[in-house]
Amino acid sequence: MRIYQDSVAQDTTSALLRQFEVGKLYEPEPVRFSFETVGWPILGGLLVLGLLVAAFFWYRSYARNRYRREALRHLEGIKADQAVEVFVVLKRTAIHAFGREKVSPLSGSEWLKFLEATGKNVRLLAQDVHIQSAIYRSQPMPAEAYSLVLSNAKQWVRTHAVKL
Repeated sequence: MRIYQDSVAQDTTSALLRQFEVGKLYEPEPVRFSFETVGWPILGGLLVLGLLVAAFFWYRSYARNRYRREALRHLEGIKADQAVEVFVVLKRTAIHAFGREKVSPLSGSEWLKFLEATGKNVRLLAQDVHIQSAIYRSQPMPAEAYSLVLSNAKQWVRTHAVKL
């Protein structure tokens, strides 16, 4: 009986080997991918919500900084013989950012100190003599002093921050 079982097992094994020798392999169907689980819509909804929140905050920041863009555009159009106009633009911008009550009474060196305190890397006090003579005596500002004042004014408009 043992011999019979061994021959049957051998026949079965040889039949299987012959089947593999033919080269036919049966591959299963490819696994299909779908977004049918509940997690994908939740993830998609969170991504859309996140994009909407980010767009809202970007637009709010963009709208709040409109006065800065307008001030920079005005500063670009000012010529050297209109140096006083630079401080008109700065005063208007400061009133918008800090309020009329805080900015209106400032003048002279106090005004320049305020600009330096509220802006980053703004150095206007070094040009105090030229600025005061241009504003109060209507004297033209030297070209070097004007370029320094204008660059510092632009720097202030870009970097001023309201300190509470």
